[in-house]
Amino acid sequence: MLNKHRAAGLSIAPASTLFLICAGLLALYFQEPAEAQNGIALPVYKAGTTFIYSNGSWETVEAVRGDQITWRNHRNRVSVGTRDFSYRRQQWETGKRRGTRLQRPRHAWLGRTPPVSVWPLAVGNQARYIETGRWQEKGGGWRTYTAQWRSEVEGRERIRTMAGEFDTYRIVNRRYSVGRIYGRGPRLRERRIWYYAPAVGHYVRYIKDYRGRKPTRQIDLVSVRPPLDDLKASVRTAIDNNFQLALEKKRSGQKLAWNLPRQAASGTTQPTATFRTAANRFCRQYVQRINLGRSDQTYYGMACRDRKGQWRTPHL
Repeated sequence: MLNKHRAAGLSIAPASTLFLICAGLLALYFQEPAEAQNGIALPVYKAGTTFIYSNGSWETVEAVRGDQITWRNHRNRVSVGTRDFSYRRQQWETGKRRGTRLQRPRHAWLGRTPPVSVWPLAVGNQARYIETGRWQEKGGGWRTYTAQWRSEVEGRERIRTMAGEFDTYRIVNRRYSVGRIYGRGPRLRERRIWYYAPAVGHYVRYIKDYRGRKPTRQIDLVSVRPPLDDLKASVRTAIDNNFQLALEKKRSGQKLAWNLPRQAASGTTQPTATFRTAANRFCRQYVQRINLGRSDQTYYGMACRDRKGQWRTPHL
């Protein structure tokens, strides 16, 4: 596990078997990533990229097939979803349960079918869709459900996380019960809130509000680990050495560059902030840029110095 997922001193949990990809979803609304004319288009994910969060969890992109993304988390569980992370995963599993979901448009309202996606992102965009799914406990029978979701891009906000400070879009999804119970209409069951940072190409904060039925949960982005497993050893070594030396020697705001002309590879690491934790550990926020021929990617994160003097992304 550690050998496969090592980048800039980062240790990541193992990954093994792949799960089958489920059917594509609402491809009509998916755009290429970039600044679209009428908003921010959907993110693009690259296999091998790992997102690490403030609750100690992480997810690695196992495979990308069109708009379908296969993820593996820190518990070695696999799920499949679309590039639109505001949809719940279409295929999922936990230690005790597994299930599938499908999102579909709502019926036409006053002759017009409501949008099913808020992408490309623009403040004020709204969408509605129906989610149907089934799940089972291990060894048990299948159960089914139906839910209504309403999505909205409520605004823009600059927020500070462990990975840095970012301009974000606030995307809010609300889940309602379906049908009438004792004459009452649909009831709000939960809210899910994402703060999407175009600079990162992923959300940097995620909040689950269960409306008092469970404690509200929030996770922030700590680091994005670049996909390095398929690179030559010399390139991986250059990236890691540059990362370690920049965080150890450079002041905040200063860049340290590396370059391997024969490999058509180059990059920089720039510390952006330095602080000390309550446990008396030195930590630094950074921006890491990696250029591999036609691919030029930027990664944000935080790393702390361990007892051996190595800078590593903390597993909080």
